[in-house]
Formats: sequence, structure tokens, C-alpha cells
Amino acid sequence: KMIIREFIKYDLEQILQLFYNTIHTINIKDYSKSQLDAWALKSPDKEKWLHSLENNLAYVSELNGEIIGFGDLNDKRYIDRLFTHKDYQGIGVASKILSTLEQEAKKLGYREVYTEASITAKPFFFNREYKILQSQNKHHNGQVFINYIMKKEIL
Repeated sequence: KMIIREFIKYDLEQILQLFYNTIHTINIKDYSKSQLDAWALKSPDKEKWLHSLENNLAYVSELNGEIIGFGDLNDKRYIDRLFTHKDYQGIGVASKILSTLEQEAKKLGYREVYTEASITAKPFFFNREYKILQSQNKHHNGQVFINYIMKKEIL
């Protein structure tokens, strides 16, 4: 049975592997190899990731002891990351994490939440009542990515 729980620092290695593998397999249909390499580095800054996840409201989805998804919300009402393991796409993993993040945002009194959705993730968020505010060219590690600033009213 899939469970959603808060992130703990011991999850970091699995999360980094999941992030890298998912970007390099699922997002390949929408972005070039050089974009993927810039987005998901072979050797990410683990301290920076840990600091970010520990400072955000971060959740993981676990199945039989394996992390199959993760997501986080920062103090600017922003869903920073939301990723599902490449082998567990389309079974509700990200939806359950997103619902959890939205519930937590409501408890904090947020009226809306935002995200920057990739081309790949845009339909997922759109299907969950997120509206596109604008598309943008995002500069990251020497590459330019098209993504979408999206917002959902939650109160």
C-alpha cells in the first residue's frame, strides 16, 4: 500500500536518484538531452537539496519501502518540485502528494498556490484546476527551458 509521509534526510539519496532517472526518461519527449543534463545533474549539490527540502514542507510517497514520488511546498506558496518515479507514472502518486501539499497550504491560510510546470507536467496541473498565468523562458545551468507559471485557488 502506498503511503504519503513527511520527508526525512535519509530519503535524500533515493529522491536524487528518482529525480535524475525521471527527468532523463519521462521528460525526454519534451526537452533536449543538453537541457535534461542541465536540469538533472549527474552530481547534484546534495547539501543544497537537503537544505531546500528540510526548509520546505516536503512529502514522499512510499511503496514497500521504496520512494516512488516526492513533492514540496515553500513559504512563498510555491510548489517547488513534484516528481513520480519513472516506473510508477499515471497511478496517482503525484496527485496524492499534490493533494497533501494543497491541504497543508490551506492549513497555513494560503488562498492560492503556484508552480512552474514543465511542458511535460503542464497537462497534469491543468487537469487539477491550475490555470496558466504565463509561459516563460527559464534559464538554468546554461540552458533555456520553456515552462509555465501556473496557479490554483485553494480557498
